[in-house]
Amino acid sequence: MAFWQHRWATEHIGWHRAVHNDQMVEHWPSIGAPEGCEVLVPLCGKSLDMHWLAERGHAVVGLELVEQGVKAFFDEAGLSPERTEHADHVRHSSGPFTLLQGDALGLAPGTVQADAWYDRAAMIALPDTMREAYVEQLRQQTKSGAVGLLITFAYPQEEMDGPPFALHDEDVQRFFAEGFDVECLERLVLDDERERGLSSITSSVFKLTRT
Repeated sequence: MAFWQHRWATEHIGWHRAVHNDQMVEHWPSIGAPEGCEVLVPLCGKSLDMHWLAERGHAVVGLELVEQGVKAFFDEAGLSPERTEHADHVRHSSGPFTLLQGDALGLAPGTVQADAWYDRAAMIALPDTMREAYVEQLRQQTKSGAVGLLITFAYPQEEMDGPPFALHDEDVQRFFAEGFDVECLERLVLDDERERGLSSITSSVFKLTRT
């Protein structure tokens, strides 16, 4: 937790984007999320993608470890959330947004029962050893039949210390092999990321369905 608190405190939040994610905008309509449903956004930070989802009528539930990230989201949106404590998490709610601040992997089963989820920067923020627990949380916080959109970032892991950690297509297939249907919607070569000094970088977009 100290690592992420330091990143927020020093404003080293390179994962944040000042625009909506193009791959989300293109592929979200194709995953079949129910109209006006509840969408879970793990490790959400202050992502503007949550506003895009809310503008399409969804109720958005974000999970964020660092309180400063939660505060930044609501402050920048001009919202004053209601704050309530629930066990080891703090719930911040305003309008279509509910952000749960605390350890996303320690959330009590069934705290959220989302119809859909969106992951652009959550699974790649976690090392391989924590990803099984992350997928288990997705099972526990979504309904049967829930659909998800996962955007990956992959490179030769030995060429850079994460985060972001490499998440290859075969990793997605491995972690979601049990209890999910997995469909790759798109695979891109990210030439504009070469300034990181990596020999190859790709991004894939997956539709995941909880069975």
